[in-house]
Amino acid sequence: MTDAFDPFALGETTFDGGFRRVTEGPAPLALARLRELLLDVATGGGDQVRAALVGFKSWRSLATLCGSEWTTGARRGTTAARRVLQRRLRALGVAPLSIAEAARLPVGTAVHVRGTIRRLRSEGAEGGLKSHIWFHSAMDTDNVRVAVEEGHDFFLADEEAGQTACVIVARGHLVNADSLAPGDRVSVFGFTDVTPQGRDGPLDRGGFRLAVRSGDDLPLLLRRLGPEDAPDDRSEL
Repeated sequence: MTDAFDPFALGETTFDGGFRRVTEGPAPLALARLRELLLDVATGGGDQVRAALVGFKSWRSLATLCGSEWTTGARRGTTAARRVLQRRLRALGVAPLSIAEAARLPVGTAVHVRGTIRRLRSEGAEGGLKSHIWFHSAMDTDNVRVAVEEGHDFFLADEEAGQTACVIVARGHLVNADSLAPGDRVSVFGFTDVTPQGRDGPLDRGGFRLAVRSGDDLPLLLRRLGPEDAPDDRSEL
């Protein structure tokens, strides 16, 4: 006899086309230490590090990084640990590439791409379409406050160029918003891969399309873009 499914069990559960993650919130002391460390590494970290931190908009959104692979080992307080965090943050401060440019990179290359969320058409095959692509929520269970995050794979569309990539969301984090829906514009920081072109949508030449996903060591990060982030501006975050 199998145990009943517990939707609030800590950890990440993957399903076809997405994931659900339940975590305990970071302790206030851990957040304070991360804030102190980020202020430290921003000094002398260069324009890319400062651009990365500006992209989070608030200290609350930086809590997403606390306890993730992005800060693993970085809170030890050593010079080497700070350099590791600076290097990781620089990846979040690089200018975005077009989907066509990203598709020419070798599989496994770190990449930043931007576009508009389009749902995978197969989502509607059973049970109707979901209203969200991503959401955060918080609740109390067994006297413990937990955070719940759920994401669904989606297409990232560069509508001006008529190009799309598939974003595979497992192990991902949304860093500056509580939800994403079709039509939202996002920055996606991840690693290049390919996926069979027939998964959804029009077929691409060669049988595969660009996919962006988590890497072996670092998870996918998404940032929702606002009106200040011009669609055709690839010069800065």
